[in-house]
Amino acid sequence: MTDSPTQIQTADDRDDRLLCGLVYVLYLLGPANGVTVLVGALIAFLRKDKASPWLAGHYEFQIRTLIYMVALVVIAIICAITIILLPIALLIWLLLGLWLLVRVVVGLVRLVDGRPHPDPKTFLV
Repeated sequence: MTDSPTQIQTADDRDDRLLCGLVYVLYLLGPANGVTVLVGALIAFLRKDKASPWLAGHYEFQIRTLIYMVALVVIAIICAITIILLPIALLIWLLLGLWLLVRVVVGLVRLVDGRPHPDPKTFLV
C-alpha cells in the first residue's frame, strides 16, 4: 500500500511542472499588472533548489527573465524621463513586450514537451 520512490518522485515532478507552468502564465499576465511577474518570480526562486535538474533550469530561466526585464524597464524609464529619448523608450517598451512573449511561449512549449531549457542564462530564447 505504500508508494514506491519513483511514484513519489513522479508526483513531485508533476507538481513542480504544474508550478513552473503557472509561473509562465503569471509572466504572460505581467504586462497587465506587474504584481503577477513578482509572484511568479517568487515561486520560481523558492522552488528552484527543490526541483529536479531539468525543472530547475526552467526556474532559472524564469528568474533571469525577471532580472533582464527589470533592467530593460529601468532603461526605458530613464529614456522616457529625458523627453528627447521618448521614441527610444517607446521602442524599448514594444521590444520588451515582444521579447517577453517569445521567451515565455518558448519556455512553456519546452516545459509541456518535458524538455529542459538548453541555456537558462541566455538573454535571448
